[in-house]
Amino acid sequence: MARSSTAIHALTPQQLTASGSPHQRVYVQAAPGSGKTTVSALRFGLHRFAAPTDRRAVVAVSFTRSATEELRTRVIRHWGPSSITWPHRIVTLDTLLCDLLFHLLHAGVLRWPGGHTELEVLDTWRTALPTKPSRVRPVLQVDNGQVVVRTVNESQSTSHPSASDFKRAVCAGRCTHDNVREALQGALKVSSARQALASYFESTVRSLTVDEVFDANDLDRDVFTLATSGCSSLTLVGDPWQALYQFRGARPAAMAAYINENGFTTHRLDESFRWGSDRQAWLTRQLRRQMPVTLPAGSAHDADVVLAHKWKTLWDSDPHVLPLAIKPRVGQVQEAICTLLLNEITQNALGLQAVFLHDALVTLDLDKEELLTTLRTCLQTAVTHLKAGNPPSLVWRSLTDSLADRIPTVAAQQHARKPLSALARLQLRLEDDQLVPGLTFHQSKGREWNTVAIRLSCADASALALGLDPSQADHRALYVALTRARLNTLALA
Repeated sequence: MARSSTAIHALTPQQLTASGSPHQRVYVQAAPGSGKTTVSALRFGLHRFAAPTDRRAVVAVSFTRSATEELRTRVIRHWGPSSITWPHRIVTLDTLLCDLLFHLLHAGVLRWPGGHTELEVLDTWRTALPTKPSRVRPVLQVDNGQVVVRTVNESQSTSHPSASDFKRAVCAGRCTHDNVREALQGALKVSSARQALASYFESTVRSLTVDEVFDANDLDRDVFTLATSGCSSLTLVGDPWQALYQFRGARPAAMAAYINENGFTTHRLDESFRWGSDRQAWLTRQLRRQMPVTLPAGSAHDADVVLAHKWKTLWDSDPHVLPLAIKPRVGQVQEAICTLLLNEITQNALGLQAVFLHDALVTLDLDKEELLTTLRTCLQTAVTHLKAGNPPSLVWRSLTDSLADRIPTVAAQQHARKPLSALARLQLRLEDDQLVPGLTFHQSKGREWNTVAIRLSCADASALALGLDPSQADHRALYVALTRARLNTLALA
């Protein structure tokens, strides 16, 4: 525990009180830059070493891999590598939900098609199965303890695998994290499953910390309730202004009501250490007060990063901006190859990895080692040809011919539609030697830069002129973007 002494001496009174709170149920409301990761890390370590004879785990979860890795790094820095030796762990919430599902399968409370008790869980079906727009979506439901495949009709058409492909994959022991949630949600309607998971928490977990808790949906809150019945300590950390996961069912108002109704002791962190200028501190105070603001205009070259609601908006903006994701609407394999090309360009120009590189590798059934040792020469050649002004159609044909010899999925798609518009956009960026990275508001969460430029939509500009409303999902996303800068936030002219 000596490793943490320097950090503890540097804490503010607010941080110190929140870190050491002795209450069983604690809620830490943390404004941007207020040190919530530090508090979460210190609280994790205090619980980890407070009861050396208790063999149950101290667990912390967050909603994204990047946030989880940041917390894990901070815990190791403060408390040393032994702090996260098994069974103590820092994982994504999706990983914890998988653990709960696997427990129900091993205990026989829930039965998977084909009798599987271990599953291969994917981020998305798009990396493993053909998908196409449809209003008919295959889902998992629970019928008398048995996981079954069903279909539901949706109001809008979205991309899904076919029901037959979905069923074959599920029966082979594969699913996505969304399917894990579907199965758990169905299982928790039955008292035997609820009792099994409450017993699981009681016997295996003594402390649980949940980061970014306002991104939680109804299932997540149900899991928190089961955890409180067994864990000695439950800590919820978050900020209702920064909830971004409405697309997966997050309801910040419901989370606030849950905290109020379940006896949580609240600690507020409202002193920010991110702001390095009076202007940025003033901007954040005005936003939080729901007051109108006007951003000073600036160019991409004035900023360290450019942010927008959507990737398309970034690609359609200043060509000095290099978005870190590319999504041509021509097919999964073509999108994956474009992502590999983009990654080559972002690594060379910015030293950054393309956002969806992992998905691209899964789609093409590759690993990073193959990318670096086998394919990089092909990608570098394609980038060189684009930079030289060669027609995108010829560059694509040459690249796919080279990749087809190594990747069967590329060979099968050689005669499919070509992502020529996407290649042209990449080619335009290669004319610039001083590119600036572009990210969506969602992707910027948890990060910070000195100067941030925002590509405002008409709706964004109107929201700022009237004052942001934290009950509106788009306003919360804009708030996150506007609070990433240490020094200055600009409107991209």
